Amino acid sequence: MTTETVDRIFRVIPDIVYCVKDVERVYRSVNPAFAERLGLKSEAQVIGRRAEELFPETLAEVYRKQDEAVLQGGGEVVDRLELITNRDGSLGWYLASKFPLTDEAGEVTGLVSISRDLQSPSVGDLKMAGLRKVVDWVHDHLDEEIKVPDLAKIAGMNGSQLERRMKRIFKLSVGQYVRKLRVDRAAVLLRDTDLGIAEIALQCGYSEQSSLTRQFKAAVGCPPGEFRRREE
Repeated sequence: MTTETVDRIFRVIPDIVYCVKDVERVYRSVNPAFAERLGLKSEAQVIGRRAEELFPETLAEVYRKQDEAVLQGGGEVVDRLELITNRDGSLGWYLASKFPLTDEAGEVTGLVSISRDLQSPSVGDLKMAGLRKVVDWVHDHLDEEIKVPDLAKIAGMNGSQLERRMKRIFKLSVGQYVRKLRVDRAAVLLRDTDLGIAEIALQCGYSEQSSLTRQFKAAVGCPPGEFRRREE
């Protein structure tokens, strides 16, 4: 399948952000959803530019490091959970993947990036999948230790069944889902309260501030303190 064919496919999928970059990390192709996420009128406003010209510095630095790892080592980034502040100030969660593009000789010529918007499932979807009790319990006990066997028991199924249903409904594993909620709550508390970071860590289920900092930076691209200053 050619790059042109892939471009046409992702052009008509609204909840998938797609782009192709060359070895210099310059955008060579994007779909309309990419431009829309940036608040731009057309894809032409992206082509020929780099991430640091389009995204906040903290996000651009994360993207640069990801790109260089893929371009220089030929590795992959698969389903990386990312929290992004949208242009309207709301927080949006995405699953991002990046893969190297190679020529016939196996040389890396660029990369392709795909980011999926993690939209919240409906109440009906949760009930049908038997996950409503699990979701409610996790929200109410986010400051506690959460184990998959306990959640499976609440759902009335085994661990494997729970994982499969979480993947189908949320596009996330149980562990990813819990981490998403914890980082999401931490971001809200950092933005809307004056609580210390250590206290926020405890309220979000982290026994140590360093654990929150590590997972928060991995998802958001900056540590909690910097996020708070940026959102003031």
